[in-house]
Amino acid sequence: MARKTIKKKTLKPRFSFPKRYLLFVLVILAIGGVVYFGFRLFFAASVNGRLISRFSVIKSLEKQGGKTTLDTIILKTLINQEAKKRKVDVTEKELDAELVKIESNVTSQGTTLEALLLQQGMTKKDLANEIKLQLLVTKMVSDKVSVTEKEIDEYLASQNEQSSSDLDQSTPEITRDQAKEAIKQQKTQEEIQNLVADLKAKAKINYFIKY
Repeated sequence: MARKTIKKKTLKPRFSFPKRYLLFVLVILAIGGVVYFGFRLFFAASVNGRLISRFSVIKSLEKQGGKTTLDTIILKTLINQEAKKRKVDVTEKELDAELVKIESNVTSQGTTLEALLLQQGMTKKDLANEIKLQLLVTKMVSDKVSVTEKEIDEYLASQNEQSSSDLDQSTPEITRDQAKEAIKQQKTQEEIQNLVADLKAKAKINYFIKY
């Protein structure tokens, strides 16, 4: 006798979620996310149900310091453009070394770098960007800065003269290396000012908003 083949029935789930409904739910969730983040994008707060737009906050801030902020951004842009043009860059090693110096100096004054940054409303990244900018301009003017032995002698003489006139204060004696570094820093700042003035004079800056 031939054996009868018994076919196994595949059990189908009693409930299946239609794909069009799933797509509908995903679209609703996406729209909800856009509305939520869009709301935060356009509004800063609400007071007793009255919305305060971010535009009003920005407008108020622009009135207080818009010109200063814009000029600072323009200056940073000019410096970065010139550094790129001259192929001048700052390495991570150089940046880290300066951060260590600053942190050590701050710690010696009885506080921490984190506390100081919080007080200034800055982050460590903000500080790193400022240091990088300073290093860039310093590198770009370094070839124009030199200190002679005569300048060191004159600096020491002026310091000694000032110390002798201040009878009530005992000023520690300055070494030649310290005098050289002080003169170098002064000359560097002067050259940086000259560089910035030159960059501004040659740049084509168009202001679309007047503060």
